[in-house]
Amino acid sequence: MMRRLLVCILVLASISCLATENDACANLQELSLPDLTVDKLESLSNPVPHCKLTGRLGREIGFSVWLPVDWNGKFLMGGGGGFVGSIQNQALGLGALQKGYATAGTDTGHQANGIDGSWALHNLERIVNYGHVAIHRVAETAKHITDSNYGAWPKRSYFAGCSNGGRQAMAFSQRYPTDFNAIIAGAPAFDFGGIAAAFVNVSQHMYPDIDELTTPLMSPEDRTLLANAVLAQCDAIDGLEDGIMNDPRDCDFDPGSLSLSPEKLAAIRAVYDGPQNANGFVFHGWPYGGEDENGGWGWWLAGPGQETEDAPPSAAFGFGVDLMRYMVQHDPNWSYEGFSFDGYRERVAVVESALSAKNPDLDEFREAGGKLLLYHGWSDAALSALATIDYVDTVYARDPTSRDDVRLFLMPGVLHCAGGPGPWMVDYLDVIERWDSSDDAPDELIAAFMDESGARPLCAYPSKAYYVGGDDRTPSNFECR
Repeated sequence: MMRRLLVCILVLASISCLATENDACANLQELSLPDLTVDKLESLSNPVPHCKLTGRLGREIGFSVWLPVDWNGKFLMGGGGGFVGSIQNQALGLGALQKGYATAGTDTGHQANGIDGSWALHNLERIVNYGHVAIHRVAETAKHITDSNYGAWPKRSYFAGCSNGGRQAMAFSQRYPTDFNAIIAGAPAFDFGGIAAAFVNVSQHMYPDIDELTTPLMSPEDRTLLANAVLAQCDAIDGLEDGIMNDPRDCDFDPGSLSLSPEKLAAIRAVYDGPQNANGFVFHGWPYGGEDENGGWGWWLAGPGQETEDAPPSAAFGFGVDLMRYMVQHDPNWSYEGFSFDGYRERVAVVESALSAKNPDLDEFREAGGKLLLYHGWSDAALSALATIDYVDTVYARDPTSRDDVRLFLMPGVLHCAGGPGPWMVDYLDVIERWDSSDDAPDELIAAFMDESGARPLCAYPSKAYYVGGDDRTPSNFECR
């Protein structure tokens, strides 16, 4: 035992070795790969026995790999949300280890609060790492580590991410089309230029004075008034009065019908209409829904106001302003007061080339047998479902056969990635396992309500779930058409 520890210290001085006779990390004690620094090896038992390797690639790309003792022969990488800034692995929340997957996650090359973009100031390397380079390098390195640990290359590889993790998922399908056999992209932040424009536009209206951020223009009472009015007019369109709109595009609500000030009505329209310039449309607004949810407008768009000196007043303000300050303008003092969206897309083109994943050409991914499953909540107040629909429409229009390998599922009443009054609990790993093994694209998913009160079907876009009568928490009482 002492000899093993001594060899470990001498050969890999940078590793924290926790060796035992049944060490889950025993096969990695002498691991050596190009540009890799191993910082720690840990044999852990929760939630299942596994080895966790934490290390760095190059100068700054931090990552971890989790290797279960009872390996299923496959690899699953998880995405990271927001601006990341810490080692994240969204696949762990899907039960990756419990299901036997070797899995990995990364900080994408910087350390920071996930809503703080200051790390990117005058640092193109970090921006490109965050955009796509880090996830690709970690994916390849993690597969080699998996091979070193088990003596076998993963027989299938998957990626799962939501929000920025969904953007990472789409980046893999477009930039690195042979890295993964199947990809799950939830509520993807795939158009960074458009998202920044939408966030800045809303912030200009919700917080018109950038130096006074303590109180949002719209109070919680205003948002409740708005939400109740929307549902009163549109909830029953789908045949059910249940607080869930099946398709908010069917709703034709006029905010001007509310007794609110012109400034508040303008802020509401900024959300629904999206940013405009002299030529018209710049980016999508948000569909109706989520107005009075704290995980909806209450956090993302209207916001609670600046609760501490260093906190943004809303998530839209935090992400939109920091993206403009530190990735587009490279000016920490940039302000949206007086800012116009004329010529906006040209201004953000350079940073978009690293961050966005808008290319509808998925030919190489599909030719390699790749499958892409997208999902998005209709009441998502972080990222508009309309943008994801637009992307999928573009993919289908470019090549109608792409529907064989690309499927989108819209979730009525669901907030950002999860939550809200709608059903959202789906075993996505089971779905892509079956799709990958059978080549039979899913037409319908069963999504459970978080309160365990039942479930409803989610239909592959452009189909919708129509209520046909009976218990509205029983999937068979809905039809996809």
